[in-house]
Amino acid sequence: MSQLPLGFARSDVFAVKNIAVRPGVHIMVSSGVFPRSQKRRTEVFAPVFELSYSRKGDIQGEVNKRLVELKPGHASLGFINRASGRSEYQAGLDIKLYSLWVLPGAFDTFCRAVRSTGAFAFASFRQGDYRPLRFKTDAQEERVLSAVDGCLEDGADRLNGLFLESQVLELLSLNLERLFGAERPGEGSAGLSRTDTEALLEAREILLRRIESPPSLAELSHLIRINDCKLKRSFKAYFGKTVYEYVREQRLERAFSLLAAGQYNVGQSAFAVGYTNISHFSQAFREKFGVGPKTVARRRGGTGR
Repeated sequence: MSQLPLGFARSDVFAVKNIAVRPGVHIMVSSGVFPRSQKRRTEVFAPVFELSYSRKGDIQGEVNKRLVELKPGHASLGFINRASGRSEYQAGLDIKLYSLWVLPGAFDTFCRAVRSTGAFAFASFRQGDYRPLRFKTDAQEERVLSAVDGCLEDGADRLNGLFLESQVLELLSLNLERLFGAERPGEGSAGLSRTDTEALLEAREILLRRIESPPSLAELSHLIRINDCKLKRSFKAYFGKTVYEYVREQRLERAFSLLAAGQYNVGQSAFAVGYTNISHFSQAFREKFGVGPKTVARRRGGTGR
């Protein structure tokens, strides 16, 4: 397996696991409570891509003297040539951080796999020695992260490497799609203008915030200031599904996350995402995921009721 061009001091918190997922791809897991206040320095001495998720705790620091913040609910991306970072942690801070590191050759292979046409590659995204980006996670991404949580909790002796690899690749695929859209809005999207694309992204955020009770097409088109016919046509062109299909998918993805976390039973999860008929919810859930919601709830210790 390839080695990463990183320099850092290990501790009881950083990094407690370093797993080579496949050649050129690693996931590092950092977790624990800081027994005392401390400072930490890191060094990246060759090109690499980083995708990070804070699952617990807000982390702040500097990379090449630029402020960087990692917080739950966001995907933090970095295209790095050479960089040095530093951060400070207060005693008692409890963190859980996943860092996916991808070497340029592997990153380029993933670009070709996700988008067979076009000139996307590591070099086309990199700007200077360090380029950070951040995206808000959606329900699908949170479901994948919950699956990673469960996989890594089993311990090294029971780690399902193939399952972990599939989840890591899905996280990378989701964020590559975001990058492609951010770099060239409208490419592959029926020639949508930047203004149209921004309106569609706003529509998606509104739907995600109100997933349990989404606005009507008429209300949504009013909120984003385009007519409903154009909204229906452009939404399907950009996201590959109708507004109704998108809402249905995101509801089920969020319900899966709630069940997988073990904090909601089937009925509570259904109601939390806007379903009022448990039978309809269970049928839609099984059609999408291949298992019933009770099965997911039992796996994570929920009641299943």
